[in-house]
Amino acid sequence: MNNRQPPHSSFARHLCLSAVFCSLLFLPACNTGDISSSRDFNELIPRMMNASKTKTPVEAASNLFNVTSADERRDAVAYLQTQKWGHEKPYMDVYKVLTTDPSPMVRGQACRALGSSRDPSAVEFLLRCLNDNDPTVRRDASWGLQTTFSDAAVDPLITHIKDDIDRQVRINSTKALGNSRDPKALRALVAALDDDDAAVIHIAWNNLKYLTGQNLPKDDSRAWLKWYQQTYATPAATTKTS
Repeated sequence: MNNRQPPHSSFARHLCLSAVFCSLLFLPACNTGDISSSRDFNELIPRMMNASKTKTPVEAASNLFNVTSADERRDAVAYLQTQKWGHEKPYMDVYKVLTTDPSPMVRGQACRALGSSRDPSAVEFLLRCLNDNDPTVRRDASWGLQTTFSDAAVDPLITHIKDDIDRQVRINSTKALGNSRDPKALRALVAALDDDDAAVIHIAWNNLKYLTGQNLPKDDSRAWLKWYQQTYATPAATTKTS
């Protein structure tokens, strides 16, 4: 039986959103068309940056929500992250604030910007979004952790490989876990060989081959487990897991 359950957003993010909720009443109507091609970034970017120059993230979020629509915020982040200077600190600070945005599409785009930065300070925010209630945000957060990674991500990624109800989140999380040679990461990749999704299995196998130098069969998780126990596990742990 599949016992995977959707994760819950962190209390901190809900607290932040509560603080800025009133400001959403003043948001301009969102344009549902494709407006990115006609967007005046020379006007939009300074407007966003000026709005974010406040003392606290909550104030920055409130100001950003007041002066921009969700479409504008998403388009601005998508534009900024492609620029050579788009991962400098002032812009990174804006992306971090926007991981608390009320709009899932903005939170997801902020995760992509943070994930493309390769800045270790972004991992904390990607991990918060990895527990977002919206699966599209979790997909973008797990995608970002493939390139912006730290050891702090190992345990959360293991949890999402095992328990996330969204297939793409589990695939992305399996890819991201390939950044770690921690024994518990390897053990989780061995366990993923018994997943019910062929893509998760294939990625886990490729990661194991790359990380360990072994070339055991993809369809023989017992052989991988035996190798793992012989290589890493203590006698007590071997008895427990066998």
